[in-house]
Amino acid sequence: MAEYQYEGMFLLDSNKFAADAEGTQQAVHGILDRVGAKLVASRPWQDGKLCYPIEKHRKGLYYLTCFTMEGDQMAELNRLCKLNETVLRQLVIRHPKVIFDAMVDALTSHDGALHSPEQRPDPRDPRSGGYGEKERAPEGFEEGR
Repeated sequence: MAEYQYEGMFLLDSNKFAADAEGTQQAVHGILDRVGAKLVASRPWQDGKLCYPIEKHRKGLYYLTCFTMEGDQMAELNRLCKLNETVLRQLVIRHPKVIFDAMVDALTSHDGALHSPEQRPDPRDPRSGGYGEKERAPEGFEEGR
């Protein structure tokens, strides 16, 4: 079977993560090891209130991973996540190599942070690291949009 590139988003019990961050991360890494996945990059993404309770949990931590794995191991990965008490939910997406490499690059960037669209600098605002009066707008960028 061929080996593919995957992005995995795991929703973890935030209370367990707060009590033992290293152990909780090792639980996710252990699941990936058991299915023969090669972990390329991982990091905690966001901790916060859930929109609705999941297994009586109102808070959760999203843990983002990038890994390579044989395609026929997906059913076993889902089974192991359902059996694990730390993992509340999981979503695994298969990516083409170009997108996978961009994800890994973002996870391992120099500042170590992944930025949501709200956190990225506004290109129209010179205070946020965008272009100022002396700089020109990017080609094709229209003002007022």
